[in-house]
Amino acid sequence: MQYLTINTPLGEVNFFVFGVTKAVSIHLDSIPLSPVLPPGMSVAGCIGILLRVHCHEPVDNLIFECRLLEHKFTDHAIDCGEHLYAHSWENDRSILMIGTEDEECLNVRLPEDQQIYPESIGSSVKGVTIELPDLAKGSENTFQMIVAWNDLPEPIESSCWNAVDFKHAGLLKEFHKS
Repeated sequence: MQYLTINTPLGEVNFFVFGVTKAVSIHLDSIPLSPVLPPGMSVAGCIGILLRVHCHEPVDNLIFECRLLEHKFTDHAIDCGEHLYAHSWENDRSILMIGTEDEECLNVRLPEDQQIYPESIGSSVKGVTIELPDLAKGSENTFQMIVAWNDLPEPIESSCWNAVDFKHAGLLKEFHKS
């Protein structure tokens, strides 16, 4: 199992990849982001998490997941929108949001025989999960999760939501710059 840990105002968040075998090479990395937001919106922090998957043989049962390690929140909610699957956690002082591409957006990038289903992306009080599709031998794919946080009240409501709605091509460009 490969994992990556980041610190947020609501505690540590671990990102894991389950089901890794010798048939697959993975690379899990993070990068600070400065998302372009609508006027007046801002976030205190934003980090992009990128999973790169290279299959030496056909692979199934890979799971990309994140979990909040501490229970420093008083409320949580699913906050999905067009091309975005997101979950938020908050307490009296802070909001934390983690978002990823929804199945429609992912399927545009994935080969026709490697599509993801709506129920493959989910969340719980503990975090967000993506059950990756069956991946073909020789395939190379990337998946993302974007983390953003703010003090409450936010400068403008939905600032974190707009920050985690980060386009995949933009995330890849950020990684290529670094």
